[in-house]
Amino acid sequence: MEELAIERLIGKDNITITLTEDELEKAYRIKEKRYLEEDFANALADAAQNPDTRFHTGHLEEFPELLNWLCVCFDDFYDANMSHNDLMELTLNHLQDASLTPEFFISFARCAPAVCMGAEKRMEDCEQNCAQYHRCSFIAEANDRSRQWEKLASLLSMHRSRNCTCSKDDDAEVCPAAKYLTGTWDISEFFHSEDRKEAA
Repeated sequence: MEELAIERLIGKDNITITLTEDELEKAYRIKEKRYLEEDFANALADAAQNPDTRFHTGHLEEFPELLNWLCVCFDDFYDANMSHNDLMELTLNHLQDASLTPEFFISFARCAPAVCMGAEKRMEDCEQNCAQYHRCSFIAEANDRSRQWEKLASLLSMHRSRNCTCSKDDDAEVCPAAKYLTGTWDISEFFHSEDRKEAA
């Protein structure tokens, strides 16, 4: 098998590094994921004019959890008999439906990037392999983000069970979950609903 040799100038010396098969595979997967991320960004940009679309390219930058969710779903849906574009469409259609459920936001809470002892980690990288990693007291910054996703999931659950503010009477103020579900707010406005309340 042909090897890939990479030359680097380090100081005044030319250093040649030959990648192993595992390193080549890892590099390929990283590049493949980046291409997929670009495809999702382009697809959401193309769909921006669609009034039924709840997401746009800016959300991928604001919420890396969303981009990761899309890539995972794409891999889960992968079928060799389907074209790449069909798989993209299937994943984005699933996003529109899944994003209306509390479980969608719970999944974000569990995969939000976290700063732990100065290193960027995800729950699956935790040495203790703890299912509650996102609530670890050592990652307060990520706790706030995870707790916000969990709060949004709770708001949706309360609205579903008619225990929210807008279910009390006909003149009650529309709750944040209702604004999100009806499309009045997008996911960014929903996520920052507390900030909007304080600014009002």
